[in-house]
Amino acid sequence: MFPINSTVALGHRALFHPRVPPRGTCSRIISLRLQRRSRAPSCIYRDSLSQCQNLPSSTRGVATTTPSAEVISDHEFLLFRDLLTQVGPKPRIEESRRDVTPSDASFKTAGTRIAASSTDDRAEHIPNPFRRALEALQQRDTRRLLIYLQQIARLREAEIPELVAMLPRTTFTEFFRSLDPLYVARDVDPIGHALITVGVYQVLSMESTIDDWGVRQIYSQLLRTMLLLGGALKASGRALQVEEYIYLLRCAGAASDPAGAKLIWDELRHTPDSDWRHGEVFTEFIAARFLTRPLYTSHDKIRRMVIPRNLHRSRLRLSQNRVYRLDRLRFNTRLRRLRFGLIKDQAFAEDLMRTMRKKGPASRMLGILLEDGYRVSEPLLCALMVAFGRVGSLRFIGSRLLDDYFGIRIRRLTYKEAPDGDIKRNEIDSGPFRIRPTIRLMQAVVETYGSNGEIALAFQLVDHISKTYHITIPPSIWQDLLEWTYIMGSSAASRAWKQAGMFSKLPHNSSVELIWNAMTSEPYHIQPTFDQYNIIIRSLLGRHQFSASLPLMSDAMHFYHAQCREYEEAVLEYVQMIRDGARISEIVSGYERARFKRGRMHYDIQSWCRKFLSGVRSFEPANPVAIVAVPDFIRDFRPFIMNPARYRTATGYVSLFDPGQERSVRVFTGDVPMAIPMKHRRKWIHQKVKPKRFGVLSRNSLSGNSTVAKLGLLKLLTSTSRRPNRVLYKSEKDTVAENSDLMEESSYDDDDDYF
Repeated sequence: MFPINSTVALGHRALFHPRVPPRGTCSRIISLRLQRRSRAPSCIYRDSLSQCQNLPSSTRGVATTTPSAEVISDHEFLLFRDLLTQVGPKPRIEESRRDVTPSDASFKTAGTRIAASSTDDRAEHIPNPFRRALEALQQRDTRRLLIYLQQIARLREAEIPELVAMLPRTTFTEFFRSLDPLYVARDVDPIGHALITVGVYQVLSMESTIDDWGVRQIYSQLLRTMLLLGGALKASGRALQVEEYIYLLRCAGAASDPAGAKLIWDELRHTPDSDWRHGEVFTEFIAARFLTRPLYTSHDKIRRMVIPRNLHRSRLRLSQNRVYRLDRLRFNTRLRRLRFGLIKDQAFAEDLMRTMRKKGPASRMLGILLEDGYRVSEPLLCALMVAFGRVGSLRFIGSRLLDDYFGIRIRRLTYKEAPDGDIKRNEIDSGPFRIRPTIRLMQAVVETYGSNGEIALAFQLVDHISKTYHITIPPSIWQDLLEWTYIMGSSAASRAWKQAGMFSKLPHNSSVELIWNAMTSEPYHIQPTFDQYNIIIRSLLGRHQFSASLPLMSDAMHFYHAQCREYEEAVLEYVQMIRDGARISEIVSGYERARFKRGRMHYDIQSWCRKFLSGVRSFEPANPVAIVAVPDFIRDFRPFIMNPARYRTATGYVSLFDPGQERSVRVFTGDVPMAIPMKHRRKWIHQKVKPKRFGVLSRNSLSGNSTVAKLGLLKLLTSTSRRPNRVLYKSEKDTVAENSDLMEESSYDDDDDYF
């Protein structure tokens, strides 16, 4: 690949020559160009472009072509715009909830409402989208299939059942199978398995992909589309199959809608095919009802954490003073988390996990398993284990699930200190098992015990399963152990366990380092990734161990440089594709993922630098670290430090402004009104608050979706933002001036989100 400077200097001629492709061009792009020259005359491109001009901007497909490779216009870019971008106004809570959950009667009512709300007068000019959807289905192109199904949703209400009746019944099963959220997450979702905290959401400007509740918008749209297809199918006189209900349950789980999953399950129970229900359907229902998969909570462990306030009067009873302090702590942390993790259709602010705090729903799941006679399998038992872990039933999990089915006996639940000062470890034995443990059980164990603050027991169980059954611990398990340990050791989580009097839930200060050393040493010897470096560096900086964190930060920088090179290659391939007039979903997905990874890594490194400079304030003014190490640190990490850099010395504060670096500015984007339940004078009230939401004007954000012609190659290679450079109006200048001072002292530390 060309270096950045030489590539920019050569200009468009070196990359996009009209006849001879540059060296290193993808073979698929060359073959597409040759096929277009040999088969397609220029009139075909003009006809295709004239047809696409009649389409709405949000339904233009990926498989369109352009008439010329010289200039990319705004209209051509709109044909190829990202599926994840939401250009219309955001729906209200009631409307969003009504669209994503089926009614009690049938799917027909829900599908009719969705179709009626998305009807467009221009739908008469749209060609039959089912034909294009079938082509995308044959090519296994999930992105194109989603786009064409959005076109189907824009058809008139009376047209959809007629078109559905014309297609074979097996075609819809293939539609549902191809729209499985697990496939969508693999092929379309650019965020992948990354965690999006409130800080990432605001700094990277991810409003187009993440809604106000922290749920990825693509899965909410996917659930609406699937309900629309199900309603149209039932309106045509056909019935949904059991396999299709599985995909509907997964869509409800991916949209973080446990109530919707319950309604879908009730709909299945009243169908003639209810006798054909099997263990896989029940497993998917438990997973969607209790959000057991990481995808169902947007890979956010903070939302899955069991807090002591939710255990009150369900597993234990706390005093009123402790309950009051826990409520105040929950109130303060909610102000920093905005609406992330709340229920969408609730009039007041209530966490999703709080609806699962009682042991009744999980016990009913076990009763259904025993009464209906489902086949007991490892996925079903792991889902039940996580479901009982949501309500803190750890002793029941150890005696009825681990012991009865997997042959794992836990003699002691927590650490206990002996009179001689020694700490007795949990005694874990193995006996005869009905189901042999696998990596799936390891994941369920870490999720169950890690979310309940039992980090030591989770690590012992994973180590015991690995040594007893000769199973290698994968890197994902180590990642989960590190994350849960870091979350439980954060200030908000540790304060909650202390106020509840559960000191055994508190991990040691060096627990993250202990797991890190065990992971990187023999016999495991795991090569750390950037995400694992991120956790250990944050842990060391939080304990003010700067000398131990600097070498790790230098090692982690290699991952960032490798990601920058990957992003440059993805940009060149993406621009080459647009210039050639091709529309390849794999190239688009590769560009979007490389763009997000680079922006996310830049945010993480920037947070390290912010922690380092803010930690210098806790030192003595005459400490040599502030005199020698800090200037060297600013020189080495210059692109990631906020401009101006500010730190403390023996004589005061030093502020260094670099005119060659960008100055990130925080701007106010709006209020987030909510009503938080609080107890005042023995009565429950709804405390109304308006937390402020901010955005950051930076070239490292993910805001904007401008065309390539407006941005240029240099802009794409050096910035992840797709927002064009423009002159601020007077009102915007005043807003920037008011918030520029706040930006210097503001902190988007993820520790505030770990509760």
